[in-house]
Amino acid sequence: MGNTEKLMNQIMELKFTSKTLESSLTTGNLQKKSETMDSFEKQFVNMEVQAEFMESSMAGSTSLSTPEGEVNSLMQQVADDYGLEVSVGLPQPAAHAVPTKEAGEDDLSRRLAELKARG
Repeated sequence: MGNTEKLMNQIMELKFTSKTLESSLTTGNLQKKSETMDSFEKQFVNMEVQAEFMESSMAGSTSLSTPEGEVNSLMQQVADDYGLEVSVGLPQPAAHAVPTKEAGEDDLSRRLAELKARG
């Protein structure tokens, strides 16, 4: 919750800075415009970094806090409600091999050789 309060404070600071920017644009003071723009950019970057951190933290905590058994039970309940048959559980992270770049290059090389042989 402390991070949420910090984020809300930064949003309010950003809002204040945007009002300051608006007023400095009408006055024509280039130094003040530059300072306000720098402040605006700095606050925006800080807010963006904190928002990304909060999103990743919340996503990680919710996915790790839900037991797999409960997820499977819920999937089965929904399947029962709609008359569906659940025959496959969720894939395990290590169950599927991701093709490496070399395998893709070998396949491309083979296809290129076939095309050259045809033409």
